[in-house]
Amino acid sequence: MCGIVGIADLSGAGRPDPGLVSIMNDTMVHRGPDGSLVLQVGAPDASHLTFGFRRLSILDLGAGARVYTDESARLRAICNGEIYNDPELRRDLLARGHTFETRCDTEVIPHLYEEYGLKFVDHLNGMFAFAVFDARENRLVLGRDRAGEKPLYYLERDGEVMFASEMKALLAHPSVSRDIDLPALTRYLLFGYFPAPHTPFRGIRKLPAGHLLIAERGRLRIEPYWQLRDAVNRAAARPDAEAPTDAEAAAEVRRLLEEAVHLRLRADVPVGVFLSGGVDSSSIAALAARQTPGPLPTFTLGFTDPDFNEADYARRVAAHIGADHHELIVGEPEMLEALLAMARVLDEPLADASIVPTHLLSRFARRHVKVALGGEGSDELFAGYPTYIGDRLARWYGRLPAAARALIRRAVESIPPAFNNVGTEYLLKKFVSAADLPQAARHQVWFGAFSPDRQKELLSPAALARLSASDPANDPLQEVQALLGGLATRHPLDALLLIDFLMYLQDDLLTKVDRASMATSLEVRAPFLHHPLVEYAVRLPASMKLRRFTSKYILKRAMRDLLPAEVSSRRKRGFNIPLSRFMHRGLEPLMRRALDPRRIAAAGILNPNAVTALFEEHMARQRDNGRLLWNLLMLQLWHSRHFTGGDLLDRGDA
Repeated sequence: MCGIVGIADLSGAGRPDPGLVSIMNDTMVHRGPDGSLVLQVGAPDASHLTFGFRRLSILDLGAGARVYTDESARLRAICNGEIYNDPELRRDLLARGHTFETRCDTEVIPHLYEEYGLKFVDHLNGMFAFAVFDARENRLVLGRDRAGEKPLYYLERDGEVMFASEMKALLAHPSVSRDIDLPALTRYLLFGYFPAPHTPFRGIRKLPAGHLLIAERGRLRIEPYWQLRDAVNRAAARPDAEAPTDAEAAAEVRRLLEEAVHLRLRADVPVGVFLSGGVDSSSIAALAARQTPGPLPTFTLGFTDPDFNEADYARRVAAHIGADHHELIVGEPEMLEALLAMARVLDEPLADASIVPTHLLSRFARRHVKVALGGEGSDELFAGYPTYIGDRLARWYGRLPAAARALIRRAVESIPPAFNNVGTEYLLKKFVSAADLPQAARHQVWFGAFSPDRQKELLSPAALARLSASDPANDPLQEVQALLGGLATRHPLDALLLIDFLMYLQDDLLTKVDRASMATSLEVRAPFLHHPLVEYAVRLPASMKLRRFTSKYILKRAMRDLLPAEVSSRRKRGFNIPLSRFMHRGLEPLMRRALDPRRIAAAGILNPNAVTALFEEHMARQRDNGRLLWNLLMLQLWHSRHFTGGDLLDRGDA
């Protein structure tokens, strides 16, 4: 199952309309084109519930679309995602007297619940978003996997709880409001994504990763079942505990990653690997190739712009491991098409431009396989981003006299923009723009777009007035500060890694991969998010992740015998597109329409003068504002889709 939806009547006064749930369910056909089902469940004097789901067949292909239950039919369960340890769980449950009708992994959920109650989720190893209805206890339980690979949105109103894998299913309900949540929007403008539980729509919320939502006796509560910050605090509480040697840590990272890949290769359909030629995807491909009978299918995307084309690295890795390699080279026409396709799918703005190549790569891979392994999570576990090096440099920079820092800033700002692939000029300007800020704030400004101060100029006077009236204490950094509150760390790097795992990974990267891949009915699995590996990596000293200026030190050591030497020595580039150059060429007509001052003024959210200044500065090649403008473009495309009839989303209008 890869798309779930439901309406629960907590008051017990009526039965949610199955016809309406069917309409909501059909908005997610791309998540599950292999079957669908809508089912009413409930009992006299109990809450009534209507389930719906779409099926993407990965295991037991002939099982069909069904809701799973226990032997007594007390429980009903649906699930989006995969339970990787299903065979091991199933063997234990069979020994305990449980019986099964299919080989589908979702079927273990009601039986686990029967054995362990709400603690059943502790036994799951996978990526999932599930709903379980317990008729005896009159209880609805929703849950989401530890890292947040699979999405789940919910809405509580008028005695009902609605939930769905995508917001479009909730928005298909005629009584669900599309009122914009302005405080949430300030988070988007800063981060480029909506951190859980925020969404752009007032009233609709994301269930945070590693949490349960429990609705019973007319009340709803949300509670965590897994908290990574606890592992960070436990490690900090034992600073004198003996750390493993480099050799021991590398061996254990290798063992856990091998285990993760093994579990994620389980499928009754072909499985491939997204291969960029970087250390993350190359590590996964190398391990998967050793566990796959026959050549492993690998897939890479390159660009006609040579400054951004890294396909040659992937080609070399594929040859090294003997993969069945597939390569697609794209240019601006394909990128524009993919951008508009994703704008039609996204229910919330997402300012990660790599969603464009991710969608193109997913569509390409789907011609050959139904499941692909990806490299998400490695950077947040093993310190792969240049911002971590920047944080170390900022501490030295901060010791310089203020006059010296001002001189450096002026010198850096005078460097002409290069509009290249995260080059030295871009990194230097990013660095000096926030190096003087406190650690958490500068990290988010480096990663994101519009700082809280810049938003005072960017937002329209009317939006600022509404924001002040509705939430005068609004702070876009509130979620970051909440994560840091009460957190004990051995090293400043530990705090940044935790923030990025719980926010950037969950609400940007995993959202991007899920939407871009599921739009093509492709399932992407992330071995680095194997939770035993995550918990082990968090306990390792910071020096094993960032050693001097070498990122991912322990991962590179763990994998060095399987990878070409040049892979470990490559500087991280990311899955970037020629964004700033694209805006000067094929994207310019769409940019001009989307950022037209009249359109901006009519929406009432942004200040037309501020937006125009950013755009003109970029187009005159005075400054690379590509990432800032992309943030605003994605906001405008989202606004067009939901509020002006999608008038920006026609390919001919670009």
